[in-house]
Amino acid sequence: MKMKTTKGFLKNLAMLLMGVSMAIGCSKGNDIADDVEKEISKEEDKTEETAGETPGEEATDDETLVNAAEFIQSEDSLTIAVEALETIDDALVEKLSDENGKLTFFVPSNEAFTEFLASLKEYTDVLDFDEELEKEILAQVLKYHAIIGGANFSTELSNGSILETMQSEEIKITVDGDVYIIDTTEMQAKITTADIEVANGVLHIIDKVLIPESVLEALFPKSSLIDLVNESDDLSMFAEAIAEAGLEGRFNDGDYTVFAPTNTAIETLFKTLGDDYNSFQDFSSILEKQALKEIILGHVLEQVIARNDLKVGVLPTLISGDSIEVVEGAGGLAIQDASDEQANFVEFDIEASNGIIHTIDKILIPQKALLLLN
Repeated sequence: MKMKTTKGFLKNLAMLLMGVSMAIGCSKGNDIADDVEKEISKEEDKTEETAGETPGEEATDDETLVNAAEFIQSEDSLTIAVEALETIDDALVEKLSDENGKLTFFVPSNEAFTEFLASLKEYTDVLDFDEELEKEILAQVLKYHAIIGGANFSTELSNGSILETMQSEEIKITVDGDVYIIDTTEMQAKITTADIEVANGVLHIIDKVLIPESVLEALFPKSSLIDLVNESDDLSMFAEAIAEAGLEGRFNDGDYTVFAPTNTAIETLFKTLGDDYNSFQDFSSILEKQALKEIILGHVLEQVIARNDLKVGVLPTLISGDSIEVVEGAGGLAIQDASDEQANFVEFDIEASNGIIHTIDKILIPQKALLLLN
């Protein structure tokens, strides 16, 4: 409204001055009128330049924004991400610098990378990914953080939405006050700094490195059954029994299900056997060692059965002609052996590279071992 008023006033003033000029024949009046006409022209140009702009707002100019790669390089909290990107030779690096396209990149913070590296057995630094295969693994991880083809600001990340990554696998969005990214490990990565606009898209800083399914096994190789038993504090006595029976190498080849008795379960057995047995080293005679071996083998199946596949029925063990029975116990599924007592499950589905472990609250006694002990 102010612009229109000014413009009208100047036009009226020009007409007035021109009239005065004609009346008195003064060239100076013509000069003044010319000056006023120039001012009107300037005001019209300004009106055209500002047309369509919202008062109080300035038009966004992508030329004033740095690209994604430049922003990441400029941030002290993202130095490990920079090292990781410099380690790989991949199209992702080009995408982060390419200002002709748009992308969304979830950037792990230094703390996120530090926690990630601490969880790996083989790597302590991103620079340790120095072999070609290792560089490809790291590239797969980083591409899993990129969404190509659009800038997804936090307001566009809706609860339950699925996004396909540059790596071709998917991530899931969860919104609960904050915005979280769910990867294949089902762990949440929280967006700690959202909506960093860059010339070629948007960045979100997250507090966890996202892991795609394709490299999960390479980064986190599963331990063997024996290693898992040896590493578990609650199965240390079962590990001692396996060693005393000379069966450590028995489960290297093949896939097995192990029903592993906890330390508490084994301590209960020793109390039942009396003062002559306080540890598995007390199984010293030939018959006792044979009984111990039968006991261990009676806890193992030569097939992998996860919790969801466990059903009521008879299952053959590694002892020839021996079996255990899965039954309905008072608190759910239980295992019945040659004794009168049932073993209840404590924990299911401890996955190993060559099988699976379910822990139980009672040591299983097969028929052959029962006869030997008696």
